[in-house]
Amino acid sequence: MVEFILEISQKLSELLAIAVSVFAIMDPPAAIPTLISYISSLASSESADIEKVVVRIVNKAATSILLLLALFSLVGEYVLKVFNISLESLRIAGGLLLIILAVDMLLSKEKIEEVRSGDFAVVPIATPLIVGPGTMSTLIVYSRIYGPLTTLVGALIAFTATYVMLRFSYKAFKYLGKSVLQGLGKFMAIIVASIAVELILSGFRGLKLI
Repeated sequence: MVEFILEISQKLSELLAIAVSVFAIMDPPAAIPTLISYISSLASSESADIEKVVVRIVNKAATSILLLLALFSLVGEYVLKVFNISLESLRIAGGLLLIILAVDMLLSKEKIEEVRSGDFAVVPIATPLIVGPGTMSTLIVYSRIYGPLTTLVGALIAFTATYVMLRFSYKAFKYLGKSVLQGLGKFMAIIVASIAVELILSGFRGLKLI
């Protein structure tokens, strides 16, 4: 009974770690200004109810985000086996990539993508703004560490939080303003940097370099 409780506790902590990491790396608050710009342009051109436009665009983006998260969570481990990449090498490479991402998040004010007529919610909202190279590589690393199913469940938790934030992004942007959202993005960058350092150190430990 005690072993079962400890096993459940460990699994829950793994899911929480994956969910927090993936959510921080996706960094939905930083993508909200671009999303709002896209929604506003569509609402003005279609003369439609803004709430209906928000629901339609967010649902389309969320579907793409969900598919990408599931794809890299489930097939990431097999990609590593095909290319014969060790877990230690992947941890170090993924950590370096996340450090670059964290620095970019700290220095940039928001995730900027030009919104043009004819663009869809898939590009650039879902990818690369939400699910970019950092998220993809992290899911591959976690699928190797924790297993594909555990990684997928953790990613789904992060997806749920992301969907809620995007769904109410228009209201959040209206009441909180761009500066608050940028502040949340900076906080996410600190979390991402911490995850990156831990990945690199664990890779060095696996190679017995430290």
